[in-house]
Amino acid sequence: MENQIAMTANEEYDPMQFTIAGITGMLVGLVSFIFGIAIFGGLFVAGILGLFSIAFPLPEFFGSIGLQGLLALVTGFVLYRTSKAIKKHELWAFSTSLYINIFAIVVFVSTSYPVVLLALLPLIPLLMLFLPNVKTYWYPTFREDITPRIKELKFSLRLVAKSPLVVAGIIILLVFVLFAILAPYIAPYGPEERLWSDGNLPPLSPSNQPGRPDHIWGTDNSGGDVYSRILYGAQIDLQVSITVVIVAVTIGSLIGAVAGYYGGKIDELVMRITDIFFAFPGLILAMAIVMALGERSLQNVSVALMITWWPTYARLVRGQVLAEREKLYVEAARSIGASDTRILLVHILPNTIQPLTVQATMDTGSVLLVAAGLSFIGFGPPAGIAEWGWMIATAQLYFTIAPWAVFFPGFAILFVALAFNLVGDGIRDILDPKLRRR
Repeated sequence: MENQIAMTANEEYDPMQFTIAGITGMLVGLVSFIFGIAIFGGLFVAGILGLFSIAFPLPEFFGSIGLQGLLALVTGFVLYRTSKAIKKHELWAFSTSLYINIFAIVVFVSTSYPVVLLALLPLIPLLMLFLPNVKTYWYPTFREDITPRIKELKFSLRLVAKSPLVVAGIIILLVFVLFAILAPYIAPYGPEERLWSDGNLPPLSPSNQPGRPDHIWGTDNSGGDVYSRILYGAQIDLQVSITVVIVAVTIGSLIGAVAGYYGGKIDELVMRITDIFFAFPGLILAMAIVMALGERSLQNVSVALMITWWPTYARLVRGQVLAEREKLYVEAARSIGASDTRILLVHILPNTIQPLTVQATMDTGSVLLVAAGLSFIGFGPPAGIAEWGWMIATAQLYFTIAPWAVFFPGFAILFVALAFNLVGDGIRDILDPKLRRR
């Protein structure tokens, strides 16, 4: 029906423009999907060869591991499907393609050279959406649909501004994000730099080596500048916690959506698997996975936490999908011939965003605490790495001599975890329709 109305409103159109928009989007989707396969294929080969102690040097862009590969796979799949729908003039696909192409640019920009150059590719189908006939076909409906959403967003931002705790949480997070970004420029010392003659100096102490900067927050037992190491540690801890949550949300949401939508044996299998994961305490399970991987590294900690956390989102989304799949708007979508993929991605999953956003925000702080805990008990990065949990672990032996080396990284973990919980709690109140209108 949407297509018929749109076609009536656009009696003169060039079908070639729609074909070009669809084909360019499909090609970019294939490139993104192949990139994701290459990432996981390379990691799989490296892991297999590692079991036999055979070195397998990966290209530099594999430093982006895991998160970009997963996001590229999902982005490529969705972009390919929506681009096929564009060729068929399905109205919903145009706005979806707009969002996915922008997201694809972000995914590729977050990688390292030379893969970052692939960020230029999604610009092509993005521009094709604004060819004269194509834009006339979908943009008026999109603009009409997006206007009330923008009004709701503005209203939500006003609610955020009225909540001092949420504002405080956002400010704390922004400060630490700025610390992480600006660490190479504002830190007086390097993350692993040691001045052995400056061991256990109290805060605001000058260096014992002439010409070196003062130690604002003191030093640890090996002469590492606590202030500089906390700044660099913000890069590591925020990256680990955010990456783990994004991957866990993506994997868990897809698995939970499929299980809840199709039900039957698929649902039973997924739920029994999640029950197995829930049978073990999260920290104990993460420790076991890190030990099984056999090497102390932040990558292994991240993988362990991803495996530990995805069942939470699978069960959450599965419950939401079970509640939504029998509603009238889903039946209406089925009645006009919408595919299962379209119903899940366009109709059902957007209605699970509210609980997912709240859970993910709060879990980011929890992941930070667990990651720091793993580092504290010796399952984290190698010695010398500027990571908050590991900093506390090494400084606790000298607590009576240099307590500042424990307090400052401890306060950093406390404030960031608290900030995520404050923001998550505020988002829950703002997104709850029963509370937002009070």
